[in-house]
Amino acid sequence: MKIAPAKLYVAVALCLLLGGLGGWVLAATGMAEELEGPFVKEEGAEAAFFNALLFVSLLLAGALLLVALTRIRFTLVKALGYLAFFMAAFLVGETYTVACGMDPALATLASLAFALSATFSLALRPLSPLVVLVQIAVGSLTGSVIAAMVPPISLMAMLAAAAAYDAYAVYKGPLKRLLDGIPRDSPSQSEGVEGRGPSPLTPFTVNIGGVALGMGDVVLYGALSSLALLTPTFDVLRMLLVVPSAIAGMGLTLKLLEKRGYAPALPLPISLSLAVYLIYNALRGF
Repeated sequence: MKIAPAKLYVAVALCLLLGGLGGWVLAATGMAEELEGPFVKEEGAEAAFFNALLFVSLLLAGALLLVALTRIRFTLVKALGYLAFFMAAFLVGETYTVACGMDPALATLASLAFALSATFSLALRPLSPLVVLVQIAVGSLTGSVIAAMVPPISLMAMLAAAAAYDAYAVYKGPLKRLLDGIPRDSPSQSEGVEGRGPSPLTPFTVNIGGVALGMGDVVLYGALSSLALLTPTFDVLRMLLVVPSAIAGMGLTLKLLEKRGYAPALPLPISLSLAVYLIYNALRGF
């Protein structure tokens, strides 16, 4: 497997920087206060536990759906992936255009055009650097939107729970079954190998530096950087310390990838980043 670590590290850094920028835009424009989701907005341990449990349940339900679709017809998995990306692109487009003051009707039209063009580009040229950049932007900014929907303690619990679930899902759970269920006559043997074609799970992955990075990972990196930048107070240095922590975690993840052929991209980057975040806040007296 030919891997280009530098490209992957740059991509992770870009995810975090865009996620932080997106979170700042939502907070500065007041849009963060207007965003609603399925999560509880109350502070406290009980709310954090509920939000983390709900979040992991949604991840598990999505993974089980993909496994079921794989057994029926693999093209259904691809179709669902493109639909999910279209919806995320539309959400990001409308949220941020409205936040920046665009007329809502015009924002809807512009977001629809963006989502359609981005989705078709992803389907036609998944290895294009511009398409990869759009995927990173959509995923990271979606993470900022999710971060704005919950209190900081809930977001930390959700990130930690997602990292733990990711380790289970990839090695023992539904994601392992999904990877094992990829049709062998598809380009699966070239998954993550630079120059030999995109991953067969391309709608759900970003093809970077010889590795297929999950879009869910990109989303949570974006949410992580919003947390680091904005809470408990706005602090650029804190976010800039989280970036190399996540990159270091990705470096360790690549070691696992070289041995096993695939590895979860959340546990080590998220764990190291949250540790740095908590230590920094403790030293600053937050």
